[in-house]
Formats: sequence, C-alpha cells, structure tokens
Amino acid sequence: MTTNQDIEQARDFIYRDIEREIALAKATETAEGKSFLEKAGVPPGGGNFIAALALLSYTEYAGGLKNNDFSDKNSRIRFDEFFADLGTGYEKFLEPHNVYKIFRCGLAHEYYVKKTCTIAMLQGSESATAVSYNDAEERYLFVVEKYFEDFKTAFSALVERLKQASPS
Repeated sequence: MTTNQDIEQARDFIYRDIEREIALAKATETAEGKSFLEKAGVPPGGGNFIAALALLSYTEYAGGLKNNDFSDKNSRIRFDEFFADLGTGYEKFLEPHNVYKIFRCGLAHEYYVKKTCTIAMLQGSESATAVSYNDAEERYLFVVEKYFEDFKTAFSALVERLKQASPS
C-alpha cells in the first residue's frame, strides 16, 4: 500500500521535473536566459515531448492512487478517470477522443502522438484546456504548461482526500 509519505515524495518529484522543463522553456524566451543556457551547455528550450509523456504517465499514476488499483488490465481506466478530474473540458474531450491511446500510448511507445499534433511547452490563448483538436486542420494540440497547472490542481485535491482518508 502506498503511504502518504510515498505520495508526497512522488508529488514533489513530479512537480520539480515538470517545473524544471517549463523554466528551461521560459529561460529561452530572453536573450540573457538563452545565453546562460548556452554557456552551461544546455540546449535552449524545455523538453516538450518528455514533459508531455511524463504528465500523461503521471495522470495514469494518479488514477491508480485514486482507485487504489495499479493492475495492468486497468491502465486506460486509471488514465481516463484522472484525466476527467482535470476539469470539465477534459472530461468532455474524452467522449469523442481516445486520449489514452492517441497521446499516452503514442508518446510512450512510439515517441509521437498517434495523430497529427503539436506539443507546445508554454501556454498561449489556444484553448481553455491543454488538450484540444482543431477540426479544420485535423490537428491535436497539447500544451504542457496548461496541462501541468490543471494536473497540479487535481492532484493536490486528490492528495488531500487521500490524507483525510488515511492519515498515516
């Protein structure tokens, strides 16, 4: 059984990993930041694909925590349940799109989303949710920074519920 301490440690790792990639992407937006990264031998930008994959994997992990079920046969169920917890827009997005297959499995097994997609690190005014589909262009969009914000809100709420249910 996963303890509250285990969950808090996982949360800290998750948040630091994604925050680091977003910070690297933001640092590239300024000449000073870009110069600093180049001097340190760090390629400019954040790891958009690896951050997206990590967030999608963390989504599946959170679904396992939510239902205390980490069995292999329920991977999509775990993913979908927590993905819906990210907000109403995400829940609605699940209806016509197999997000688990298209995004999570695509990135995990093929290092590409299974459909035409742009993975952006930083949010703009693209969409109310981090995951969207443009019918006219037949293109998906995944925005790491926005997904992370919504993930943190839902994951923090989950952690608090789990703490209250099992104060260990």
